[in-house]
Amino acid sequence: MSKIPINSDKVYAARYGDKAAMNELISSLAPTVECIATGYVGRCPMSRSDLIQEGMIGLLGSVYGYDPDEGVRFETFATVCISNRIKSAVRNQLRSKHMPLNGYVDIDDVEISDDMSDPQTMIIMQERFEDLSESIEKKLTDLEKDVLRLHIGGHNYSSIAEMLSISVKSVDNALQRARKKLKEK
Repeated sequence: MSKIPINSDKVYAARYGDKAAMNELISSLAPTVECIATGYVGRCPMSRSDLIQEGMIGLLGSVYGYDPDEGVRFETFATVCISNRIKSAVRNQLRSKHMPLNGYVDIDDVEISDDMSDPQTMIIMQERFEDLSESIEKKLTDLEKDVLRLHIGGHNYSSIAEMLSISVKSVDNALQRARKKLKEK
């Protein structure tokens, strides 16, 4: 976790398009993403880079979902979002693979690596996050971006549909299109 607390102004600046603020958040929390993701390597069917990518999506979600009025530090909130996103991805991957019960890993028991200070890894993760952000901006429609942002922020399909005045099916379709577009190279 970052040594200097991140203030909510920095989070709001990143949320509303300040690239320097976003880069600072990424630099501060990239080691946390790597640490959490590394704890799953070899214990689930996902690659390290996929785990890190899911963690970075969780970090992005934390920027959009953070509310300082809840009384929680941003770093704590972001760590929970990163961890939950990775756990969810692992669960989905395990579910989709239909692995036998003895192949499952209790993801709450996964040990987390202590190596959180590799500058090269931080730079790589920051570049990946920037690539993902750029892909979102270039490839997705405004509706897909809005739906993805709200979904990453922790909203369910029904609440997204209500907020955007669209059907739940439209929410699902927009998310499916966004995922497909973002997986394309």
